[in-house]
Amino acid sequence: MTKQPVLTGFPCTIFATAKRRTQASIQSLRRQFSKDKISGYSQIFSPALPVDFLHAHKPEGRDRHFGSLTVFWAWIAQILEGNASCTKAVSFVQAWCRVLKLPVPSKDSSAYCRARGRLPDAFLEKIDARVQQSLARSIQPRDLWRGHVLKAIDGTSVTLMDTEANQEKYPQHSGQKEGCGFPIMGIVGVVNLSHGGVEGFETCGSAKHDARMAPRLLKHLNEGDINMGDRAFCSYEYIARTVTERKAHVLMRLHQMRHRKLDWRKGRKISPIERIVTWAKPARQPDGSDLPAEQWDALPETITLRYIKMGYENRAGEKAALVVVTDLLDPLKYPAEEMADLYMERWQIEVKFRDLKTTLKMEYFEVKTPDLAHKTLRMMIIAYNLLRTTMQEAAQEAGRKVNEMSVQGIRCVLTSSHETFRIVAGKPRLFEQLYRSMLKDCAEHVLDIRPFRREPRARKRRPKNYQLLTAHRHVFREVQHRSKAYRKKSKQAA
Repeated sequence: MTKQPVLTGFPCTIFATAKRRTQASIQSLRRQFSKDKISGYSQIFSPALPVDFLHAHKPEGRDRHFGSLTVFWAWIAQILEGNASCTKAVSFVQAWCRVLKLPVPSKDSSAYCRARGRLPDAFLEKIDARVQQSLARSIQPRDLWRGHVLKAIDGTSVTLMDTEANQEKYPQHSGQKEGCGFPIMGIVGVVNLSHGGVEGFETCGSAKHDARMAPRLLKHLNEGDINMGDRAFCSYEYIARTVTERKAHVLMRLHQMRHRKLDWRKGRKISPIERIVTWAKPARQPDGSDLPAEQWDALPETITLRYIKMGYENRAGEKAALVVVTDLLDPLKYPAEEMADLYMERWQIEVKFRDLKTTLKMEYFEVKTPDLAHKTLRMMIIAYNLLRTTMQEAAQEAGRKVNEMSVQGIRCVLTSSHETFRIVAGKPRLFEQLYRSMLKDCAEHVLDIRPFRREPRARKRRPKNYQLLTAHRHVFREVQHRSKAYRKKSKQAA
């Protein structure tokens, strides 16, 4: 005979022992956490972003249909689905609420969009820092280079909606007519190539040189890191500050101005392709430098560097030579051939930006203000770094380097299986079984590395034969000869 429960939970909290009261409190807290795990993604990414951490740092305020945690996970789902529309994000929330028997919000996306704008930047920064800590802890020895963490710096850009606020902060290209272009937000970022995540970024107008923003990202370099960059970042100030202030190392392509004046006979010869040279501090601080005068004076008067000449094949298929610069002077500990191969790993940052812009659709932000553009960029990076945490575990499962795993393949596994994780919320054993099974599926998505495959920067698929918008849409007039009516009139006139 089944007994009907009366006053459920009452004896466990009032007349029970201290042990039973503690157990009842834990069960109640677990039920609450399970209810808050409205998204399956919160379960999948719980090893890197525990729910208790989110509860400890979430903004204070009344929980509504679009509370801070609900909006956060809906936004993550929206990004992982290929930067889907806000309407689809609302449909995610509606589906979650129906399953949990909670009040279902309206299909109107305006409330959700306003809720995205209310998410505090400090809250997102804490989440980003927590995810980066998880990535750093999980770096495997196979992902290091001779015990060094590899970090690369480079610039990219995204376009924004054509609004007055966006145009004022991030103007369109100077060669475009007013009303015919889109605001362009420049981004300079540091990517940790040892785990693939984005560690920091700065935004600027597209006309501002990447090297002007680079010193602001020095805080993301730690002692012993190897900072790699193209020739745009190969300046005396940046290299000197990296080596002296951050105790990190550099590996960069020689700047074109120094390359033009390069005399291979100068310096101390190590081998036919290596030289030890000494750079002297410029007599006058460059105009583009934002460093205070006292800090500029504190820079060392000279720095000793090593040149390595290496051959490569340019995009035209022609053989060419370039010179890389490094402060790693020991040719026995750091052979020239290995340093040349290592510099080629700098291209990985371009691949990571492609993952963000093409795979996660970060090329265009449908936002009306710069503040929301910054917030969207932060969320894109959080979503990408969360994806990289799963890639790290999949790489360990497969016994591979993390950069050998497929971002698109693992993203497809996550987006297709996240709904199943809501079923095991609050059930640790079932969650562990389902999570291990998902990791095995992710471990199968390994890149097919083809080192000598030539991939020219060209588009094969042709665009539609539409006119270019060369004037503001209110005054623009379409060419009528593109219509069938024009062709008929032309035949009649003939």
